[in-house]
Amino acid sequence: MAPGRMVRPAKSAIVEADSVFVSPVGVYEVTRKARLGGWPEIVPRLGELVAEAQTMTAPFTRAIAARAGILDGSHRDPFDRLIAATAIELRYPFPRVRPRKLRSGAPRPGP
Repeated sequence: MAPGRMVRPAKSAIVEADSVFVSPVGVYEVTRKARLGGWPEIVPRLGELVAEAQTMTAPFTRAIAARAGILDGSHRDPFDRLIAATAIELRYPFPRVRPRKLRSGAPRPGP
């Protein structure tokens, strides 16, 4: 997640937290985007991000996968649904982000 898109309370919560969990799905998304050329400035930091000692890896379970599949809403990105389902199933706080805009300027539909 680009730091400029995260809302201020989420940034503060992460900085002040005793522990921060990162979904393996999020790591996949970042590394895939980098491989496809969508985030070239992150490529030199990929090893550092994967080995980050200050975060813990959130589990990925069948219950999380099932929750992602049944989530209500019009948001169709399967990776975002898996990340949200991880937070819901494990009762972790979930950082909110500023909505992106479509090319037309209209906000994207939410999850």
